Amino acid sequence: MTESAEQDLIEIWSFIAADNRTAASKLVREIQARFETVQDHPEIGPRRDQLAECLRVHFHRDYALYYRFTDTEVVIVRPGNGPDRSRSVT
Repeated sequence: MTESAEQDLIEIWSFIAADNRTAASKLVREIQARFETVQDHPEIGPRRDQLAECLRVHFHRDYALYYRFTDTEVVIVRPGNGPDRSRSVT
């Protein structure tokens, strides 16, 4: 997971935790579970080459989980929601 991805998870948690810490923790755990799905099945997400070469995306609720993979690893690039999130996935 990139530093940007880790920071995104912290921001997601912080935003939701302002209203409900339990819900925030649950959502972050759910997103992390999707990361595991992507790691186990990296071709599950459609390619998003228009955003960046070899970029893929997998969704959890309103959250887009952008990632890349090679023969040896899966790298979570950015998780996030909203229409502007895709602008900074590279």
